Amino acid sequence: MRIAVCDDDRRIREILLREISDYVPGAEVICYKNGEDLLHAELIPDILFLDIEMPGINGLKLAERLRGNGMDIVIIFISGEDKYVWQAFDVEAFQYLRKPISKTDLTNTLERALLKLQNSRGENDEDKPSMMIRYKGVSEKVFLSDIIYAEACGRKVVLHRMNDQVEYYGKISDLEMMLGGDFFRVHRAFLINLKYVVRYGADGITLKKGNVSISKANYPLFVKRFLQYSAEKAVGENDK
Repeated sequence: MRIAVCDDDRRIREILLREISDYVPGAEVICYKNGEDLLHAELIPDILFLDIEMPGINGLKLAERLRGNGMDIVIIFISGEDKYVWQAFDVEAFQYLRKPISKTDLTNTLERALLKLQNSRGENDEDKPSMMIRYKGVSEKVFLSDIIYAEACGRKVVLHRMNDQVEYYGKISDLEMMLGGDFFRVHRAFLINLKYVVRYGADGITLKKGNVSISKANYPLFVKRFLQYSAEKAVGENDK
């Protein structure tokens, strides 16, 4: 895993280098002070934190060059201005972070960027879809297939697994956006993995471990999605 930071402000480079290294300890983090240095680098990053307003080639032009060269890099723009947002997404930016960057915004963005990379690289053991969480100074890799359900508890999200549970500070709505197809938000406090559903009714859902409530408004949508999910899995099994 290679993560690059390209910013002409040394202070910003040092802050991001430290925060990213702490959050993804196994990553190689490389810093560049301008776009020209990055363009001529031999090592291509998987994730790029890219400043927009820099001397010489600016971040938007640099991103255009990278895309033009066929580089499928996860680009995260960092800027002190909002005025470049729409231009940023013209070059398929993954995220646009406003300076000064909060630690929460940085770690949430990193989580989603890492998940995007993992999803695009297949599901072989350690490469299968996962997310990094951090709580009380400890980082842990959580495989998505191990999550039975997620529960919102105040400012924390608790991830329930078969043999244990882990928690981190975050919003269940952000997790919902990140997880995708195999998960469904049945209640404002519960996000479930459809593969662990044992039985369900309008009064609640029984999972392989635990029971959760379901809102009346979400119940018809859940039934439709679960039946669709079950049919998709059945087709997949028949094709093997």
